Amino acid sequence: MTRVLFMTDFSESYANKLLKGLIQYSHEHTPWVVGKVPLSLRDSNKLDSVADMASYWKADAIIGQFRSEEDVRLFNERGILTVAQDYIQPFPGMINITGDYTGTGEMAARYFLEKGLRSFAFYGMKGVIWSDLRRDGFVREIEKTLGVPFPRKNIRERASIRSGWWYNTDHLIHWLQSLPKPVGIFACDDNKAHNIIETCTLMEENRMSIPDDIMVLGVDNDETLGLLCHPQLSSVALDVEKAGYQVAALIEDLLKLPPETRAGHFSDIIVKPSHIVTRQSTEAMVGKNPYVYRVLRHIHDNLGNRLRVEDLVELVPMSRRTLEDTFYREMGFSIWQYIIRERVKRFRTLLDDGMTPLQASGELGLEYKVISRSFKRMMGVSPKEYVPEKN
Repeated sequence: MTRVLFMTDFSESYANKLLKGLIQYSHEHTPWVVGKVPLSLRDSNKLDSVADMASYWKADAIIGQFRSEEDVRLFNERGILTVAQDYIQPFPGMINITGDYTGTGEMAARYFLEKGLRSFAFYGMKGVIWSDLRRDGFVREIEKTLGVPFPRKNIRERASIRSGWWYNTDHLIHWLQSLPKPVGIFACDDNKAHNIIETCTLMEENRMSIPDDIMVLGVDNDETLGLLCHPQLSSVALDVEKAGYQVAALIEDLLKLPPETRAGHFSDIIVKPSHIVTRQSTEAMVGKNPYVYRVLRHIHDNLGNRLRVEDLVELVPMSRRTLEDTFYREMGFSIWQYIIRERVKRFRTLLDDGMTPLQASGELGLEYKVISRSFKRMMGVSPKEYVPEKN
């Protein structure tokens, strides 16, 4: 029976998903004993106290959030296999849970470019590898596509030594106001994206609208943070549970080897971005006819309400025929096709977030039979047959 210590911040979605993947492996194989250790133990008593606990428990492995200045070799010296998670820089000579950070940035750039944006910004953490590489991928993809340099002033990075929740709202407001609008801001994680939305909400003068002036995209698809934001936060979903499963399998394989031979069999675990979960923070429509834009905004604000083309015509000084023709030229869909498409996309996002089909239809305020038929036509499977993307 394998004993594993898990030292991390369990209030974060990333760590919980990682733990779920590890537990899934445990359930499918020999059951493990997994002990959760709060970071406060390390912070109050130093890493030696965690090592002492791991030895007392006869732990075979530890997965933890370690600081760059900490000597994590003390676990290996006690024969405990060590895996680093959520670090500033990777640790040599041990397993690191890393990610396709550059690819995540590229995915974010393509997402904004497809929306027709031509102004972009990045908000991150200075000197943190996962933030630095997400920034690089984002910037390079935009420069490659548009053929112009990415403005350095459109990149803002906080010092990594700061507390995760603390930030200077005055400085952030000044930076946000300086950006050409509309702008798509890619934040290095959901916490930084939440900072932006929170700041815009708190502004008393010259308030900037999300998503009309600023579109905000985070990383991690932390459902709690996403719902805490108003408007709700769009985010790049990562396949973290799969990585947790892979970590568990690697630990199991390495524990079969003598400790002195394990070093040659180390391999980092790479967390891949899976897809982007679109919520309200990126639902603006860029570069559209102003009347079409007004109709689009109304549609997105009322997807769960009764929507009729004749009611939408009343929003603009156009005849029904002119509006329908203009809308089709701008969007490539009829008005009614677009409404159905967006309802199905929103419904699918709720399924991906873990809701049952009935819960998702209730959340949208739509009759289940109606959305189910539209979903099957668009997706090829019924909502009950659909396998949600793992976030």
